Amino acid sequence: MIQAGSPPRSTPSPRESPPPPSTRDSSITTHGRLKSRALAFLVVLAVAAVLATARSLLLPLAFALMLFFLLRPSVRWLTERRIPRPLASTMVLGGVLAVAVFATAELASPAISWAQRLPNAAREIEIKSRHLRYPIEHVTRGVQAVTRLVEIGRPDTVPRVDVVRNGVMEGLVSHVVAGAVQVGLAVTAAFFLLLDGDALLGRMFRMVPPLPGNRRATAVANEVGAKMSRYLGAVTLVNLGLGVVLAIALALLGMPNPWLWGLLAAVLTYVPYVGPAVGVGLVTLAAFTTFPTAGQAIVPGVVYFVLAAIEGNIVTPLVLGRTFSVRPLILFVWFAAWAWLWSVPGAILATPMLMLFKVICDEFPRLPVVTYLIRR
Repeated sequence: MIQAGSPPRSTPSPRESPPPPSTRDSSITTHGRLKSRALAFLVVLAVAAVLATARSLLLPLAFALMLFFLLRPSVRWLTERRIPRPLASTMVLGGVLAVAVFATAELASPAISWAQRLPNAAREIEIKSRHLRYPIEHVTRGVQAVTRLVEIGRPDTVPRVDVVRNGVMEGLVSHVVAGAVQVGLAVTAAFFLLLDGDALLGRMFRMVPPLPGNRRATAVANEVGAKMSRYLGAVTLVNLGLGVVLAIALALLGMPNPWLWGLLAAVLTYVPYVGPAVGVGLVTLAAFTTFPTAGQAIVPGVVYFVLAAIEGNIVTPLVLGRTFSVRPLILFVWFAAWAWLWSVPGAILATPMLMLFKVICDEFPRLPVVTYLIRR
């Protein structure tokens, strides 16, 4: 019964009723996450495009940054002894350059000689390992016969004549000039970083959001710089130690120019996975052009392989500890990406830049997912 004067009650239609608050909030949250992920993907693509386009500028700056972290403790030690920072930076960087120039001058002639001999290594391997080829020779011939049968009648098997153009020396000179310019840019940038790099790091960290626990940006910058300096210093000492031990072992085996191969091993060890494999291959090829038998020629490569395995699996993990340990898959993907972007220099810089990224993430608790994925 409806009383007079009271408005009639209307029941809302199910179609007109608003959705529950929980459903609406979850849809908004899901949309926001998808938007954030898409934006992050676009940012990654943009950064990769910038890195590939500006390679000639960013590559020397990246090397300069690593030189800054490597030489920073020596410069600070000199400044604590009341030596002006410009003079300390000049002394440290000049000393490193003097050692590099001296080593290059001493080893340039043997390196050129080996570069001329290595193309004949294939013939030496064929001659000295002839008695090892007979068990698999019939299998190889069978595979070649099948390959010829498959390729008969294909249009792309028509012989092609390639025209060799002149200008090889011009291209070589241009590459040398471009390399010298990039080295000069890296050294100059490293010098200015040694002069004012600490202040620059502090100002960069002041631009980030406030840090938890009332941590000052200067303290965080000093911590990042100290960790990177410890990492690069430890890795450099381990690599030099491997080069010295390998040079001594090759000298005992009678290998010519052992210090050239030791320096090559020290440099290639900065490149994960690929560097030691390339070094073992080059030493083995050089040994085949030096020793009379295949058994003697294999020994230097085996020694190199054993020393590199000990360095990578025992020495380096013990020296660095778990602070700088990363997952092998993350390291491999990171290495492949930088090698694709910047070729051989990118492969050399890949691991130090990954460690720099990890150290920065460790100092910011707001990036727990990144740290969790990278850390072993």
